[in-house]
Amino acid sequence: MSGKNPDDPLAANLARWEEQVDIHVGSDFYRVKEFKAGETSLDPLILSEIGDVAGKRLLHLQCHFGLDTLSFARMGAEATGLDFSPKAIAEARKLATETGLNARFVEARIDAAAEKAGTGYDIVFTSWGVLMWLPDLDIWARNIAACLKPGGFFYIAEGHPLLWALDDEGATIEENFRIVRSYFLDGPQRWENAHDYAEPSVTLTHFSSNEWQHTLGEVVTALAEAGLRVEFLHEHDKLVWPAVPGMTRADEHYFMAPEAAPRLPLSYSIRARRV
Repeated sequence: MSGKNPDDPLAANLARWEEQVDIHVGSDFYRVKEFKAGETSLDPLILSEIGDVAGKRLLHLQCHFGLDTLSFARMGAEATGLDFSPKAIAEARKLATETGLNARFVEARIDAAAEKAGTGYDIVFTSWGVLMWLPDLDIWARNIAACLKPGGFFYIAEGHPLLWALDDEGATIEENFRIVRSYFLDGPQRWENAHDYAEPSVTLTHFSSNEWQHTLGEVVTALAEAGLRVEFLHEHDKLVWPAVPGMTRADEHYFMAPEAAPRLPLSYSIRARRV
């Protein structure tokens, strides 16, 4: 489960995320100074759809260095964050101490979530750029269901899988928002990108990563087969990062396609309850 096996496609991902932790903590993108001053890291979509978390046991999967987990703790949740990066978990614990917020952080991969983080949660949460790092959504969904108490719910906000099919190297806005790749891709897609999304000027040493394309149908089916009842699936024309060249900032939280581009789904959100 450590990610150190060279035959494990998650090993390169772990090395990359370990390197990115310090970059992200110091970046303007994550607004750590503002968080320490009392701001939330959670965007309005999540806040409006997840509801009141005060007094609830909440598990945040793939928590990175814990900003969202600690934001939930600040809102009154009994919050636990889980991530496979030892460095990220160490930084999350440090940030909890610095802010005086009470949250627990667990170092583990998703396939050990129920074992390592425990069960009986009211809410399991994950968001923004997480599913592409997971090879098996059935394992993911089963662990979500195992972590939830009966009647508890899972919530996700995520980039739309249609983004994978769009051109990200076009010369014009119209070209960037046209479909040039298959929506259905099997196995890990190996990428080499030496630039960090939070600090594009930084050149990474660990620039290889393995990512998995999961269709919207796969996501919903995995949750349903794990015993979760989908309460809503919402698609949105906004996203928290500019995934396609030419996207413009709509406000302080979101990016959208420019007027010249077709109006496509750029993100989605799901709430599913354990029955």
